[in-house]
Amino acid sequence: MPETILSEALGILDADGLDGLSMRVLATRVGINPMTIYHHFKDRDGLIKSLAEWVYAEVVAPETGDAHTRARSLLTAYYAKVVRHPALTLAIFGRPAVFPDHAVRITRELMSFLSEHNHSSQRSSRWTHILVDYTHGAALAVATQDGSMGRPPRGAMLDDFDSGLDELLEAFRRSSDHPSA
Repeated sequence: MPETILSEALGILDADGLDGLSMRVLATRVGINPMTIYHHFKDRDGLIKSLAEWVYAEVVAPETGDAHTRARSLLTAYYAKVVRHPALTLAIFGRPAVFPDHAVRITRELMSFLSEHNHSSQRSSRWTHILVDYTHGAALAVATQDGSMGRPPRGAMLDDFDSGLDELLEAFRRSSDHPSA
């Protein structure tokens, strides 16, 4: 039952945005009493956090490969989720209390991959923020283009992101050669 509720809630969020997602509308779509939703998720913030955990659980890096490849794969998987569910990402930005544990995990994994390049923790942290912010900005820009909302990235949209990500990762790699960079 919770997965059915999450699936319908995500559909509403994708189609109608955060303003369209209410417990009453969701309950009607699922065919249950609104109190059942409150039982599973406590309130709308609990529902949004659960949605984020559910969606971002699939964002993982491969278990093998060099740090660059694993970081790139992780960010590309995250980008695809943000493009597909921009309203969820924006809901999280607007509500720090619903920040998902999987987002923390993704950030820590990325920072760990970057730390493998013998950067200081400060530099790795800075580049983690740069890469995550680039990913958010690129994904939200693509997601808000006419006709792209809620669809997976494709073609030129994905190529542009990939090219920019490669340039940033190369700049990060080069910065390790210059300690003052």
